Amino acid sequence: MAADPGTVRRRLAADLAEVSALGRGEVHVDLAAEVSALVAEVRAQADRLGFDSPIRAATLAKKHLNELPAAERTPGSGIAAYHRAASRTLREGRVTAHHTSPTGEQLLTFHRAAEEAAGTTVTLEAQVRTEPDGTVWLDSFGWPTTPVPVYTFTGGAYFDQAVTDLADDTVPFDRAMLMLLASVLDTAPSPPDNEQRIAAAQQIARRRQDLNGYLAQARNYAYAAFGREWFGACLYRSALEAVFENFLGSVAFSLVDMAEVDEVDRLLRELLPEAPATTAAVPAGIPEHHWWWQTALRN
Repeated sequence: MAADPGTVRRRLAADLAEVSALGRGEVHVDLAAEVSALVAEVRAQADRLGFDSPIRAATLAKKHLNELPAAERTPGSGIAAYHRAASRTLREGRVTAHHTSPTGEQLLTFHRAAEEAAGTTVTLEAQVRTEPDGTVWLDSFGWPTTPVPVYTFTGGAYFDQAVTDLADDTVPFDRAMLMLLASVLDTAPSPPDNEQRIAAAQQIARRRQDLNGYLAQARNYAYAAFGREWFGACLYRSALEAVFENFLGSVAFSLVDMAEVDEVDRLLRELLPEAPATTAAVPAGIPEHHWWWQTALRN
């Protein structure tokens, strides 16, 4: 069913108004300065820096918001939270790359290890583009596109965190799924016992709509698995597999349409071999039978 044009127009207008209210845009730097001075200028103006298009700013914020730690997605709207986290990455992150194109554009890459729950960290990447006239724009922000670990699991109370998250409807469901995946990785301290599995299954079933929303997001990632979305496609598919195998069992068939899971798998088989995947991004301890990671790394 086609979206109502009036609804689309109102939503777009609301998104653009939010972007405008941020008061962000281009900033200017002295290209004659050393790289260290250029970085210092970017850091100093991080809270003013924005994308070169308000539509792109709104789109990327909605597309990549779930890549941020749950605590960084609030307060305020997702658009504001996304830009706030990007600015923090520019201010606090370390510079990992500096490239100059043949046309004179410079690209600076910043990485920040952001804390998630239960001793988990996620690497966030912000890139800024400097044009030959000294104009600087925010170019991208979200999970890294370079060969570095994305999620690092160094804690242990993943299952307890997952149950706490599942019981709290204000916590993003994807964080609970991440914690459930972490609880069954080969590197996890100890797997949940049967009573814990049943308790988790009951909470997952209670949040059936969120589970189906998560599957829908996995499908969205899968459609773009040939590009930078390969990581999200594999991560979400692994989380779903972990939940189906270790917590829901046959109950999964009554909660989600397995034909949709099959469609995700079809897309992954078709598109992941083209992905710009890196071994470094694969979380440690991923079960060997999660074939999608190896499919992504095939080339």
